[in-house]
Amino acid sequence: MQILPLQEAGGGGVAPWISQSFPWIQGSLVIIMAIAAIVMIIAILASPAQTGRGSNAITGASESFYTKHKGKNNQGRLRNLIIICASIIAFCAIMYFVTFQIYHIGG
Repeated sequence: MQILPLQEAGGGGVAPWISQSFPWIQGSLVIIMAIAAIVMIIAILASPAQTGRGSNAITGASESFYTKHKGKNNQGRLRNLIIICASIIAFCAIMYFVTFQIYHIGG
């Protein structure tokens, strides 16, 4: 594969390797988003419902050792997994539309 300067490349100032690789990059981003979405759905379904979180302000109850160290148990891990998957989906969506704009400027 030969990389040509932008002036010789044609296609509105986008090098040929860019116009050939962006569809693959966009497809990869969609697949990553789909996998992260499936993992996030499973993690949400596996996490228990959180009830009674607002009653501590009314009753004056303090937090227990269990709630202070929530990140070290399974509920905390599921919560962290949900946050990570949501971040991956957001990042991939932004990158998808950035590559979409770059790819379609030249073509």
